[in-house]
Amino acid sequence: TFATDIAELWAVFHKFKGQQVLGLVENQSDWYLGNLWKNHRPWPALGRGFNTGVILLLLDRLRKLRWEQMWRLTAERELMGMLSTSLADQDIFNAVIKQNPFLVHQLPCFWNVQLSDHTRSEKCYRDVSDLKVIHWNSPKKLRVKNKHVEFFRNLYLTFLEYDGNLLRRELFGCPSEADHNSENLQKTLSELDEDDPCYEFRRERFTVHRTHLYFLHYEYEPSSDSTDVTLVAQLSMDRLQMLEAICKHW
Repeated sequence: TFATDIAELWAVFHKFKGQQVLGLVENQSDWYLGNLWKNHRPWPALGRGFNTGVILLLLDRLRKLRWEQMWRLTAERELMGMLSTSLADQDIFNAVIKQNPFLVHQLPCFWNVQLSDHTRSEKCYRDVSDLKVIHWNSPKKLRVKNKHVEFFRNLYLTFLEYDGNLLRRELFGCPSEADHNSENLQKTLSELDEDDPCYEFRRERFTVHRTHLYFLHYEYEPSSDSTDVTLVAQLSMDRLQMLEAICKHW
């Protein structure tokens, strides 16, 4: 859950020095210290290790360092003894950093306050207003034990319930020229019965959606028999990256 402007995190890139290409917060549990239970054998890590729930990557420098080859060689070597990862990509990142500590720029821990069991997350802040990012990395998720968990839970649920449709109308009475189209739309919507089982469908009739007719470059060639096919698709933002693949398929 982000509790601040993400631009503040982006600004941290300017603090990278030398060969630093990764921005990470130290892991706040004892996982990589190997003392959580008898015969606990974690992947190699530098000290407490780093948590990859929030990570900054300088992609241009990573490419120059041949990052893909670097992490693959490390992973293959460690897997000969470990056989599998316990914490997925985080184990591999830590193994690479163990060998190349100069790659990492350590972020202040309020950029990744980890709410898993056995963490030292409460040492990251004096007041909840200091927090930047809250990481629900416990299998218990919203049921994790923490003295401020109720505040964190409410913050998360608030973000979860944000509705982009709120931005379609004026929320505050700022002085501006009257928009008669907007006023007529609001009047029409207010006349709809919200208890009607078909309310959402009726509302959609009056909603003007953004359209991207020329999202992909193309050269139009009219067919000789005057017939044509147009693909009209409704896409949520998380599916937008699939648009090109869908077009190629059709």
